[in-house]
Amino acid sequence: MNNLIIKRSQLVEAQFTGTPAIGKKYAFTQVPNISRNNIIIYGFEVFTATQLVSTPANNTVVPAAAVNAIVITFVDDNNVERIYQIPYYALVSSLNGGFIRMVKPFILNLTKSYVQAVSVTNISTDQVASVNLYYSIVGE
Repeated sequence: MNNLIIKRSQLVEAQFTGTPAIGKKYAFTQVPNISRNNIIIYGFEVFTATQLVSTPANNTVVPAAAVNAIVITFVDDNNVERIYQIPYYALVSSLNGGFIRMVKPFILNLTKSYVQAVSVTNISTDQVASVNLYYSIVGE
């Protein structure tokens, strides 16, 4: 599907705090309106500094050179890792024909979801992995 109908979207971020470390889990920053297990995710995409220099929270987004160094895990409301260690590269729409990654809808537990570095060569302290979620509200 290349014409996504956006019900709702939200930019979220996971910050590489301290010295970035391979395998360490970096949780997504809590967003009050979507951190209560009340959203059904149906699509997402990620950004590098090439597409988005910094986030609205004024955090620097990881550079394009880091796309091969990050994986993302999304956890559902039953604490099941529904999307486990998917490569960041596969989710940058500009690197993948402009497509947004669509998934079978599930209730997202954002506070348990995280990113990990598989290499820290191109990741600096306090940079963020930036993800745009496409979702609807439970019961909407």
